[in-house]
This record gives sequence, structure tokens and C-alpha cells, in this order.
Amino acid sequence: MKILIRSPQDPLKIYDAYESTKKIGGNSGNLLYINSVARALYAKNNKLSFGGFKAHVSNNRKSWAESINEKYEHYVMPLSNAFRSGMTESLIGFTEIVRNLDIPVTVVGIGAQATALSAKSGTYSMARTGKGDVKSPDARSDHDRVVYEFCSAVLEKSRSIGVRGAYTRDYLLSLGLPEERVRIIGCPSLFTWGPSHRIVDRDGKDYSGKRWEFHPSMKISMNIDYRVPGIERMIYKNFQIYENLFSPSQDSMSARMILDNKQYYDISKVNLGAPVHKKHGMFVLGRLLYYPNPWGWIDDLSTYDFVFGTRLHGNIAGILGGTPAHLIAHDSRTIELANYHGIPYTEYDSDSDFLAEDMFRDTSYEKFNDLMEDRFNVFLDFLRENNLSTAYDEPDAGVDFDDKIAASRRIGPIYSNGMN
Repeated sequence: MKILIRSPQDPLKIYDAYESTKKIGGNSGNLLYINSVARALYAKNNKLSFGGFKAHVSNNRKSWAESINEKYEHYVMPLSNAFRSGMTESLIGFTEIVRNLDIPVTVVGIGAQATALSAKSGTYSMARTGKGDVKSPDARSDHDRVVYEFCSAVLEKSRSIGVRGAYTRDYLLSLGLPEERVRIIGCPSLFTWGPSHRIVDRDGKDYSGKRWEFHPSMKISMNIDYRVPGIERMIYKNFQIYENLFSPSQDSMSARMILDNKQYYDISKVNLGAPVHKKHGMFVLGRLLYYPNPWGWIDDLSTYDFVFGTRLHGNIAGILGGTPAHLIAHDSRTIELANYHGIPYTEYDSDSDFLAEDMFRDTSYEKFNDLMEDRFNVFLDFLRENNLSTAYDEPDAGVDFDDKIAASRRIGPIYSNGMN
């Protein structure tokens, strides 16, 4: 089957470091869930192609869709928090494309985004990181209508739609979508290595930070979303204490700052306590880094002792590398995914230091490990339900794909201020 997977890059190719910043969809975390879907669908009877990441913002969406009808037999759209506020126009573009496709369309891992307070109260006012929720009732109503129309268009071309968690499912049901066609599948990124992936201690038992002594000299990765209000407190406290603490930059402008030593963000408009400018101590001391290849990101984090922070995929990269990670959950999307997958997490509070040592002790992977096989099978059943054959339906699942990414896995990070 000829399948087009919506993606800003080909997961089997190696890109120049600077070029890679233009092929991450604005955030390198996007690559983790897309690449996982690619690995899952890398079956002998499938011919995969990658692209169309910005087709929804083009002026010729209809003609683009018509060209896809001629070339492919299935369109797969791995998506993340695409129901967030600010995505209304993008969703309109997606809907136009889907309606003009004559081939099956499968949406994998789409999610809502609301404040943590909205999630707890059971309300569905979409938000975006650092912006709060949409205040205007008319704007909320328009956005909800667009979400409904997109999902309805998708369900005309597929048997079901795969969503991240219970909050997203309930949001869609509140809009009137049929419950029997909305599948909770989590985030595909966590299924990258298949159903047997576990986070274990050195003795092979389910990992628990309470069983091990924390050393301040441990190698620690702290992932940061600079848009989270008050995040500078966590950054400052941990940066001052832990000498081997590093932070990966996932957004494209911070990545370019690391690569060419130029300032991209307007420092009059950003939180100066976050390492998005050249005068920040983490940049100056070479403690910021950029991974030009997502497979290399995963492999490098396998050399760390602990990963924590507010970035969902910054933590998932650690998990995929076999390193214990602790998510600081600050909205509905991070909370619903942590609950579904059993990822250790603490809810964000701007008055807390979130010291790595405390997060380390509060990290246990017993629940995550117990859930993995079942969650993976749900994901696989969803793909099969939508007539997608997978590598896991064949012997030696993933072997051919892994051979092709072997060189990518050796591509390490680039450090800030020329500290490589």
C-alpha cells in the first residue's frame, strides 16, 4: 500500500544541523510521534512517503489533495494537540484537504489542550501554552464547530479517530461526535520500540527512585517550555545546584541560536529567566544543547541518569532512551497522557522549586511498565481497524527500519556557546 505520512522530514534521512531546524515543525518533539508511526507502518507491503506538513496553509489545498489521490492509497496524519486554541484556521485547512481526498485518512494521536483547571473542572475551553483559554464565547463556539467539522470529515474517510486521552475523548463527545468511533490510543511516541519497552533499575526491577541514592553530580536533562508562567524559578534553582545539568532546546529559534550564536527571540518580549537568549547562564556555560536528529536525541539521553521537566516529548525522549523521566504536568494534555500511560508526574505550581533530587525520589515506573503492553495493543488494534498493516504483524518487527536509522542514532548534540 502506498501511504503518505504527514511529516516535516523523512525519519530515515540525515539532515544538516541548520537545515534540520527548518524540518521539525517548530518543535523537535513533533518528530518523536511521527517517527514512531513511521516505524510501526514500515511493513513489507507498505511503501511509505513523507511530506505535506504545511499543505493545510497553502493556497491550493484542493489541487494538492487531488495530486495525493493520484499518488497514494492512504493518508496518515499523526497529530498532537491540534485542537488547541489558535489552531482554528489550521483545522479549517485540514478539513478542506480531507474532504477533497478520495483515499482513506487516519488521524493518529490528536489531542485537546486546556488549562489544568479546566481539565479538573470538566470544562472544555481550549487553550494554548502560556496564553490561557479563549475568553470570547463566540470564539470558543466557532473553534468547537471547526473541531467538529474536521473530525466529521475524518470519520467519513476512516472507521475511527485516535485521540490522546480521556479528556480529549470527552471533549469530542461533548461536541456530538459518536463515542463508538473515538478511540483513546495515547501518544504514539511511547510505542516507538514496541510492547516490551520498560524502565528498569540496574537490577532489572521496575524503576523506583526511592531505592537509589541521588548524587548532585549525576548527569541530568531538564526540559523546559519557556512559555509556562513562572518557569524561571525551576530553571534557576536547578541550574545553580546541579553541575551536570543540561537542557535540550526543542523550539526552532532556540536551536538556531545555539547553532550560529545569534539572538532570534525579541528579548523585550520573552521571559529573561528562561534560556532563550544569549546572556542566560545556561547558554553562556554551554549547558543548552540542540539535537539535530531525533534518533540521536533518544540515544544520547540513554547516557543520562535522570530526565525531568515540563516538555512532554522531552521526557518521552528520555523514556525511549531507557532513562527514568519525571513530567511536570501543567495542562490538560500533559495530565491526560501521564495518566493514560502511567508516566510519573507532578502537577506544576509556579511557587515550587521542582528540584531534580525531589523529582528523582518521587519517580516510579511500576505503573508505566504494567500498562505498556496493553496500551501498545490498543494502539495496534486502532491501526488495524483502519486497514493499516504494521511491522508488528511480521517477523523481526522493526529490524529493517532500525538498520536504516543506525547512523542517525550516532548523531549527538550541539552545545551552546561553542562548548562542543
